[in-house]
Amino acid sequence: MPVRWNSTYTMLGTALYFKSVFAWFAERDSIFKSHFLPTADEWDKLATMHSFLETFYDVTLVFSGTKYHTSNLYFKCVFMVHTRLLEAHAARQQFMASMLTDMKTKFDKYWADYSVFLSCAAVLDPRYKLGFIRYCYNKLYQRDEAQRRLAEVRATLVNLFDEYRGFSANMSSSSVATCDSDVGNSGFFNDYEQFMSTSRTHEERSQLDMYLDEPARGLNEKLDVLEYWSKSSMRYPELAAMARDVLVVPVSSVASESAFSMSRKVITVNRASLKPKTAEAIMCLQDWYHIKWVGKRKGKSKGNLQMPIVMTTSSHQILKMMAADLLLKKMVLAAAVDATKWFFLHVVCDL
Repeated sequence: MPVRWNSTYTMLGTALYFKSVFAWFAERDSIFKSHFLPTADEWDKLATMHSFLETFYDVTLVFSGTKYHTSNLYFKCVFMVHTRLLEAHAARQQFMASMLTDMKTKFDKYWADYSVFLSCAAVLDPRYKLGFIRYCYNKLYQRDEAQRRLAEVRATLVNLFDEYRGFSANMSSSSVATCDSDVGNSGFFNDYEQFMSTSRTHEERSQLDMYLDEPARGLNEKLDVLEYWSKSSMRYPELAAMARDVLVVPVSSVASESAFSMSRKVITVNRASLKPKTAEAIMCLQDWYHIKWVGKRKGKSKGNLQMPIVMTTSSHQILKMMAADLLLKKMVLAAAVDATKWFFLHVVCDL
């Protein structure tokens, strides 16, 4: 039976955790020992597969986070996945060869060209900066290619900062008062600008240059990046404004999609074997019950009960068959709870 890869990872972890239990049960059951007990070679393959999928599982959890910013973690996580794929290919595990080929193809299609914008988000994390980007590119590519990619990230970051600096300059100039309370110059300081231009010994450094020249924090240091930039807004006002806009971009749409998903409310641990039609029918009954409960609270009569759910083809067919049964129709209209009980007894349990 095909299952999702994350389910495979959790099942493998559970099996490896209870490895000693398998051996204990095999000593007491000869049939289990001869037909179902994994061999030593199979246990090694399970451990290899579990170790390989662990990185993907951890990265998926990070990208699906909802209570922290994820854009600054994109580069690090994709680098971990990329490195794991390259290591697995180098190991040449025959039992994983076809799977690795498909995974490598999909990775090269969607992820191999690291997002330059999200790479800039990693630079704006004081734990990483450009040094971490340089380290990762040097691990993955030849020297020339690594330098080209690093230069692209830096150029994008500089251009983005110039946009913010120009916007900030326009805002500050428009807010300056028009009245002039200074004393008149009367020609005393006509050569001031020339003097200053010749006395400058070095080029003025931008906020971005000063930030990048500072030493990076510890790679594994616990740090709230948004709080860091909030505290640094006085020192780097323009760069902090850019960092806040960049870091709040979510790296995945999983969080927003899960807010509208009902799968976990229907397919629970105790109901993981439901057929699609059965699951859709349960969702419809749940919606009916919710509307009926709201109607009771608002004082509506049972005759005005409406079914506002949008049905798919399969759910429409099964509900049409259920509605043909007068007893079920009466139960649904009279009390949604009784209808749910009948549905589980006669459809799910097939009594």
